[in-house]
Amino acid sequence: MITLALLSILALPLPQARQNAPVPKAEGAVPPDQVLAWQLEGLTPEEIRDEVERRGLTQCPEIYVLTALRAARMDEETVRAMQHAKAPCPFWRLGLRMPGPTDYLYEIAGAIQWNDFDDALNTAQNETTKQPRNPEVHLVCAHLLRMQQDWIAAYGEATIAVTLAPQSPYVHGLRSTICYHSRLPQCAIHDAVEFVKQRHEDAAAYIVLGHANELLGRDDQALMAYAEASRLHPEYAESHAGLGRIHARQGEFENAVAAFREAIRLDSRNAEFYADLAALYQAEGYNRQSIENWRKAKELEPDRTEIALALGNAYLLDEQYPEAEREYRELLLHDPDMENAKGQLARVLRVEGRGQEAEQILADPLETAKQEH
Repeated sequence: MITLALLSILALPLPQARQNAPVPKAEGAVPPDQVLAWQLEGLTPEEIRDEVERRGLTQCPEIYVLTALRAARMDEETVRAMQHAKAPCPFWRLGLRMPGPTDYLYEIAGAIQWNDFDDALNTAQNETTKQPRNPEVHLVCAHLLRMQQDWIAAYGEATIAVTLAPQSPYVHGLRSTICYHSRLPQCAIHDAVEFVKQRHEDAAAYIVLGHANELLGRDDQALMAYAEASRLHPEYAESHAGLGRIHARQGEFENAVAAFREAIRLDSRNAEFYADLAALYQAEGYNRQSIENWRKAKELEPDRTEIALALGNAYLLDEQYPEAEREYRELLLHDPDMENAKGQLARVLRVEGRGQEAEQILADPLETAKQEH
């Protein structure tokens, strides 16, 4: 399925490979488009690597197909196997252009490679007008809208995809995830159950089911779902993070820390995992560890105001007043009406004996923040 190239850009991991997925037996070298097709169909990286390394490529892949593969989060070892496989390399050209209806995926992959998500979204939205009855196009568009946290529009596109292709497990998986973030529990659980029904050996389906059960407050069912996801595919970080959240709510501190650390080991670029671990440490009074993880979360997502505010609060709890002041002032420069930041900054200033400044920040936070920044 072509759409899987965009599925794993976001929260869902790539789907588990189909059991006993057959590797084509065609003679001769492997064309690059076949490698991409195998990736999109869900073959494991090991299966793809073996075939590429054994048979070689008909041509060396150029940047466009490698970009598409990386956008789909194919592992780097497989990408390198493609890039360096012994095969003819005439003029470094790739005679690959998928049929017209899927060309837009290359444009989206390139835009994502350059972190131009607006261009990627515009491309997808334009394609929905060209292929209004193609569920894969709506699914890709829904994913990109989800990346921008436009939950209403994402839900609309995902619902169109569900209507057009109710037999597709991935449309149900995506809509469940969107409902989870939009706090729509009944929709989330309905689509999660459908995802599991259609992909009962796919770890991603159980992660989605775990999210939905968490939203419904069913921690025991969520725990079982995450455990099953971890059993099927222990390398999915989100299943460990889900276990960590549940252990934390159940007061199992050591188990929660271990689960969050494992999630971070598997995906060290996810700010949410550091934030969850930071909040856990903070709740137990481990201020130094809390600050360390809030800082890492902020490094990864510097525009998340709730993370910056939490970091400031952690500094305040640890009585690191200059650092707390810095965080609150930065927040007020971007949002002078942020009441939490105003109140906390005034609190810091009063603790330091600067009552007059505290009153001024409450009266005119933007001007004071500019003067002191």
